[in-house]
Amino acid sequence: MEWRKAVFLLIVVITLAGSFWYLYRFASQPVFHDYVSDEVWYVPASRNVLHRLGIELTYINGTTGSRGVNVIFANQSVRIEYQYEVEKLALKHGATYEREYRKFPGVYFEIPPEEYGPFIEDIRAMLPDGAYSIVPGFWYPDKDNIQNYLNLEHPFLGKDMIMLGMLLLGDSPINWRLPGVLAFVLIELLVVIATYKISRSYLAALIALAFTAGDPTLQAMSVVAMLDIHVALFVALFIALLALNRDRLAAVAVGLAGAAKLSGAFGWPVLLARAFRRERSVLGFLGTIALLPALGFLVPNLPAMVAVGPEEWLKQFLGSFRWHLSSKGGHPAASPVWQWFVNARAFPLHYDPNVFAQTDPFLLLAMVLFLLALPWLYRRRRGILTVMGVFWSTTGFFLLQYLLGGTTQFSFYATVLVPPAAVAMGVALRELLRWEAFTESLRLYLEWLLEAKDRVRLRLGR
Repeated sequence: MEWRKAVFLLIVVITLAGSFWYLYRFASQPVFHDYVSDEVWYVPASRNVLHRLGIELTYINGTTGSRGVNVIFANQSVRIEYQYEVEKLALKHGATYEREYRKFPGVYFEIPPEEYGPFIEDIRAMLPDGAYSIVPGFWYPDKDNIQNYLNLEHPFLGKDMIMLGMLLLGDSPINWRLPGVLAFVLIELLVVIATYKISRSYLAALIALAFTAGDPTLQAMSVVAMLDIHVALFVALFIALLALNRDRLAAVAVGLAGAAKLSGAFGWPVLLARAFRRERSVLGFLGTIALLPALGFLVPNLPAMVAVGPEEWLKQFLGSFRWHLSSKGGHPAASPVWQWFVNARAFPLHYDPNVFAQTDPFLLLAMVLFLLALPWLYRRRRGILTVMGVFWSTTGFFLLQYLLGGTTQFSFYATVLVPPAAVAMGVALRELLRWEAFTESLRLYLEWLLEAKDRVRLRLGR
C-alpha cells in the first residue's frame, strides 16, 4: 500500500507542476503582452479600484526599463488645453514610448526610472488641481470611459485576485494572469482531495485529476485574467469541504464562490439540503445557510465598498440583477446552457495562437448518463449525490437565468461546472466498470415507480 500511495502522490505532484509550467509559459508569450478578450474590462476595473483606494501600481518595460504612467485629463477641453504641454514634459524627461487614447481623454507614457519622479512633479506644478489624474502602471485599452469603469455588475473577488497579482508582482499582463494559473493548479488539487475522500480510491482521484488537467475550458480560462477560473476555484473548494464534512467552512466557501461571480453560488441548495438534515438548532441552521455564506460574500467586496461607498456598491449590486437577466443582443458567440454539453459554440478568446473556451462534451454528457446509475452509485458512494447535486443545481440556475431573460450566455460560463463534473467522473468511472450498476439502478427506479403508483391508487381509493 505504501508504494501505491507514493506513486499516486508522485503522479499528482508531477501533474500539478506540469500544469503550472505549461500554462505559465503559454500565458507569458510575447504575443499576449496586451489585453486578451474580456481582460479589457476586468483588469482596468481592478486598476481603477486600486487607484481610488490610493494604491499606486508599477509597470516596468522589460526592454527599456522605463516606468509606465497614464495621464488622464478631466475632460476633452482640458485635454486640448494641456496635452501638448504634457507631451513636451515627457520628451524633456526622456520618454521612451507614448500612446494616445482616442476614446477617452488620456495619454500613456513610459519614462526612465530616474526621470519618473521629476516628470510627475512637473505635471503637478503645471496642471491645476482637478484637471487631471495620474494612474501609474500598464496602459489602458482604448475603450469609452474605461478610466472610470469598476465592473460593479459582478461581485469583486475575481478582481481581488487580479489585483493581488498586480500588487505583489507589478501591473503587467502575465502578473494579471498568474492568479488564474495558480487557481488551475489549486482546482486540480481540490478535485483530487474531494474525489479521494468520497471514493477512497487512488484510481478514482487520478481519473478526476486527468479530466481536470485536460479540460479545455479550464485551460483556456486560466491563461486570461477573467473571473470564471476563480469562480471554479471556490466551487472546487466548496465541494472539497463538503466531501470532508466541513459544512460550515463549506458555507463560507460558497459565499466566496458567489463573491467571484454570482454563478458560483448556484450550488447553494445542496448546502441548504445538508443543513436541513444535519443541523440540530435554529441558530446553527441559519448560520450555515445564511450568515456564513453572507460573510464569505461580503468580505471580498470590501475593496469595492470602500472605493465607491457601501450604499453605491449595494445599489450597483442590486441593479446588476436586471443586467444579468437581460439579453445583450445577438452576440455571434452566444451559447445557451444546453449547447455547452455538445460544445456547439466555443467562445473565442484569442486568435493566432487560437484560444477558445471549448467545453468537453464527454465530461458533461457523462453527467446525464450517470443519472441513470445514480441510485446504485449512491448506495456505494454516498458522497457522489452531493457532487451531482452541485452540478445539476448550477446547471438548473443557468437554465432559469435563460428563461428569465438572460439569454446571452457563453461557453466559458461552463467553467464552473468542471470541478463537480470531474469529481463525479472519477468516482463514477471507478464504480461503473460493472454493468450491474445500470441494471440494478433501473430495477430500483422501477420499484420506486410501482411504489408511487400503489400510493396514488390507495389515495384515490379513499
